[in-house]
Amino acid sequence: MTQNQRTIKRLIIIVIYLLIIGGLVLGIYNLIKPKATCNDGLKNQGEVGIDCGGPCTKCEPMPKIENIQVLEQYVIPAGSNKYDALVKIKNPNVLFGLGNFDYSLDFADRDGQIITTQSGSNFLLPGQEKYIFAFDIDLGQAESRSFKFRVKSFRWEGFSSYAQPNIAVYQKEFNFMTPGSGFAQLKAKIQNRSEYDFHKITTRAIIRDKAGRPVAINETSSNDVKVNEEREVTFQWDGPFTKDIDVQNIEVVPELNIFDNENFMKVHGSPEQYKTYGGDNPSQPFPFLK
Repeated sequence: MTQNQRTIKRLIIIVIYLLIIGGLVLGIYNLIKPKATCNDGLKNQGEVGIDCGGPCTKCEPMPKIENIQVLEQYVIPAGSNKYDALVKIKNPNVLFGLGNFDYSLDFADRDGQIITTQSGSNFLLPGQEKYIFAFDIDLGQAESRSFKFRVKSFRWEGFSSYAQPNIAVYQKEFNFMTPGSGFAQLKAKIQNRSEYDFHKITTRAIIRDKAGRPVAINETSSNDVKVNEEREVTFQWDGPFTKDIDVQNIEVVPELNIFDNENFMKVHGSPEQYKTYGGDNPSQPFPFLK
């Protein structure tokens, strides 16, 4: 046997040994590795998506989420060269809400230069019409008093079913106050007619003139409101209004954040997260506004 033949024989033996060892290792791995399932949180075993498609149940299509609508936005004189701002938005989606979104109100002068920015974070329930307020904004001597409402990041959450929390409002009473004690006061009663206690209910008040434009806004919070409990909420304004008001068109709007209430959330099903349109990019305009 020549040297070349011996070398080839050794290589063949080495390859055979490697194949045997590789087969044993692969066999042991297949015996001990966890079997792929349709709830392991992985896209494997020929699945089209994570734990759906292929051998698992059919993947659900990406839900269609309608545009959020901006219904109103106003700058309201608040005295001493200060201004308040009101934005009213509407979520037309009955099974999708925003568990959290960051927003800004960019106030600009007549030339479009930003004077000041008010930022905050909030939530939006399925099907909700919601007010967002900003108070005591200093706009200096700017002739133009307008602003642009922007949402910088957001996260949609879906529910299998949903019903609005039942917070009743009644016995609204508006009065102008005696000199020295303030200018005007609004009182109302709210009652928790839902099935659960709530840690916090925020109530907002909007007073309008006879043309329907906001003249004054205010808000207050009620803590630890029990089932069927009634609370009185009071709003007070110290300075005079710039226009005559329509006392028949005073809004008192309570709301609560069900996304922060674990017990309440169980009634409506667990939320499912949906990533959509790169909403966590602060530089990208909010695509759902129109």
